[in-house]
Amino acid sequence: MNWGCPTCPDPGTLGDVVYDAGMLIALAAPHPSELTRVRHSEFCRAGRPVVPAPVVAQAWRAGHARAHLARALNDCAVVCCYTEHEWRRIGEMIGRAALPDKKWPDPVDGLVALTAVDIDASIIATSDPADLHAYLDQVPGTSVITVIEV
Repeated sequence: MNWGCPTCPDPGTLGDVVYDAGMLIALAAPHPSELTRVRHSEFCRAGRPVVPAPVVAQAWRAGHARAHLARALNDCAVVCCYTEHEWRRIGEMIGRAALPDKKWPDPVDGLVALTAVDIDASIIATSDPADLHAYLDQVPGTSVITVIEV
């Protein structure tokens, strides 16, 4: 990641959790579940949950959900600056992954997995655990990352 970017968060503020669109969508609900709220609160205690910028685009919608999501994103560190080298790594990773039937490679989910690896995250909060496991299986040493379904 290009940490010199003026729009990216200070690396010292990052937590050890990476959110995918499923977690953001759960937080954007008019009445998020108690479990979702508690998890988000717990994740924030260890630093700001990390959200790759394309994940915001996947979850952002018009209407009331936008306000809920905007509030949740205030607690998060949105990371936007990935290099061409990282995008190539993602392409290789999603190309090799053994995805569940009827699933297509998703570069944004691949980005979530790569971000977790690159920041030494311990948790990925997702609505697609099988996909994220398939991507993480392509990177040695990722067994220490716990994938939590939201």
